[in-house]
Amino acid sequence: MSSPKSAKEQLFENWNGKEVNLLSSSPYTNFLKGLKEKNIDIYNIACSLTEIYVDSQLTQSINPNICGFLNEWLNNKKRINTDNEKDIEKTKLWNNYVEELWIKLEQEKERNYWCRRNFPSLPVTTVFAACFTIFSCVVIVFFIIYNYSTVRGWFRTFIKNKIGLKQNLQGYISNGLLGTSSEYSDLHSGINRIHISYHFARNS
Repeated sequence: MSSPKSAKEQLFENWNGKEVNLLSSSPYTNFLKGLKEKNIDIYNIACSLTEIYVDSQLTQSINPNICGFLNEWLNNKKRINTDNEKDIEKTKLWNNYVEELWIKLEQEKERNYWCRRNFPSLPVTTVFAACFTIFSCVVIVFFIIYNYSTVRGWFRTFIKNKIGLKQNLQGYISNGLLGTSSEYSDLHSGINRIHISYHFARNS
């Protein structure tokens, strides 16, 4: 013989089987219209929430934990219908419509924020993974900047040395040419002196 279902299990079963067709007079018909055209499953959950939220407030006197149950139920639906928030498009739709719908419902004058939205805390491993990812990105950026500065400094030194070498080479070439020109002039003068002496000797 199976044990009787808990209050939470009974509520979850009732909420899972609840189907709501919004009337044109509903204040949320126009708000959810865009969602219906994009994702019918999330749309049906949103429509059910419009009644479940109100009904839960009416029964909170006999079930004081119903607000927590409602948050847990909706979080489960979000996890299933967004692939644990891995599906970016579905997660965006959920946040833009379902979460916004909850805010509108709790802001109703009759509701007066009777049940605030609670989200499950992230597991320690998820938090650690997120912190590690951020730390890794910071380290990578640091090394990129550091290496860029080092390479830039090396490049500047290389260019400076190349320019200095070129200037020295040009100076060396210039000095060499000047020296060659002087030597050539001295040689030419010596040859001229030899020719003059030779002609002078013959004429004598």
